[in-house]
Amino acid sequence: MSESAPAETPLDELVESVADRTGEEPESIRTWLEPFTDDGRVTSAAIESSVTDVSQILATAETRVDLATRTHDEATAADDAPDLEVVTVRRRAFGDRLDDLRAEVEALGDDLGAARSGLAEPVAVYRAAVALHEITTEAQDIVRVAHDLETELEAFEAWLRSANRRHGALVDEVEAAEESAAALTETVESLRDADDPDPGRRFDATVQTRVLDLVVADLRAEADDLRAWAHRDGAPFPDDVDARIDDLESAVAEHADALGDRPGRDGEFGERLDALDAELEAVEPPVAWARVDETVAEARSALSEDGAPGDEAAN
Repeated sequence: MSESAPAETPLDELVESVADRTGEEPESIRTWLEPFTDDGRVTSAAIESSVTDVSQILATAETRVDLATRTHDEATAADDAPDLEVVTVRRRAFGDRLDDLRAEVEALGDDLGAARSGLAEPVAVYRAAVALHEITTEAQDIVRVAHDLETELEAFEAWLRSANRRHGALVDEVEAAEESAAALTETVESLRDADDPDPGRRFDATVQTRVLDLVVADLRAEADDLRAWAHRDGAPFPDDVDARIDDLESAVAEHADALGDRPGRDGEFGERLDALDAELEAVEPPVAWARVDETVAEARSALSEDGAPGDEAAN
């Protein structure tokens, strides 16, 4: 612990001092300082114990990221997958997520170093207590995310090694898109039959239509790559996939026609829809869906920001 860590100080005294200097609620301050407290006093030993606990949690996060990295290396090192975009885009996405996790762990290490130094003043002690809690929460999130990523990487390795898994996953994706299109059909029909269609629901249905159009293009590109892969390996490819994707494309086009060429283009809705169109037009399959999801979430936030009716339809 820093040499400037305080000697034993009554908790009440420290809470009062911090409240006077920050204007924050004493009970909130007391709650944050509780981990630094031993028998009613804030002590260097209690602070050191808290720092040690947080350091161990952060070390666990780092270990979990290392394990995910090892799984990633094993999943991609020894396969004979062809040089296809359907493979490349997945590898790139996993690599980017691992890079992000490593950067987050490194940043938390810096935060921990800052939190454990310069603790001579009451407010600094309080800020350190808050920082340690935040570091703990974020490190635990990293552990969870890295564990989930490791599981996904194991599934990716199995996908690389098995044509049946690849084709089954594609069929599942087609089925999910068909379910989304069917649900959207109900929404579009209700909007078409309404005397005064809700602008929020109309906007959201238009967003969903735009996304489904990109899903169809992505599915078609994936099917083309997987068919080429199957042909290379002499493996059978599902017969009905192309026809189902064609049907999806027709359904999405019908939804777009029913909603009109420029639906809900007034005010904030129109600006968000224009921005979404510009973003999605620049996307080419295979789609990096994490980025697209962020773009769509930004567009759909117009519903909650404007307090528009029909917000419940956004999900």
